[in-house]
Amino acid sequence: MSDREALAATLADWRTRWPEWQVAENFIAAESRDAAIAWFMLLGELAHAAWGGSDPTPGLAKLGWWQEELRGWAKGMRRHPLGLALQKQAVAWPDFADSLGVLRDRELGAADEQAAVIALQPFLAAIRQVERQLFGEASRDSDPLQLLRTLKVSIGFPVVAAKALRGGPGPRQVFDALAMARANAARKGDAIVLSRWRTLLLAWRAGRGR
Repeated sequence: MSDREALAATLADWRTRWPEWQVAENFIAAESRDAAIAWFMLLGELAHAAWGGSDPTPGLAKLGWWQEELRGWAKGMRRHPLGLALQKQAVAWPDFADSLGVLRDRELGAADEQAAVIALQPFLAAIRQVERQLFGEASRDSDPLQLLRTLKVSIGFPVVAAKALRGGPGPRQVFDALAMARANAARKGDAIVLSRWRTLLLAWRAGRGR
């Protein structure tokens, strides 16, 4: 399998888990779509490594692996298919790798939201910085609490019922809106995957910053 085929298969896996994206991505610039999926996949990988599973050992090892991988991207090296979409972007990958240290505290996955946001501040701030570099400057930065909530939804963790807290570049706002709609549907016992019309409305509003 070629690098391109491996990347396509990886992105297809994410699209299978988020079928709403087929509709939602129409509100994201075409040149940013693959990078957006790859970025959100990467964040999901990191969140799962940090908080998923009952045994912390594999997750800690995976976080260490990703730190090495991200530092390698800055040197022109890559092992993971996501690197094909992200490695050459104008991002300070070593700085992002350095921020992953705070994810080693597994308690934060189940901690009080405000306490978790404070403890995870280096990581959440690094996410905002990468997204500015990937997608351009935003008039208002992403809300740290919303970043945490979307991370948890992406790995199947429950979050409080709430509207998405607006902020950040277009792809972030669209994904946050979908994540919170899924979280709210799960709490009501509704279908977690959103209908096409619901997705269309959410993505349209998020894409317009409304």
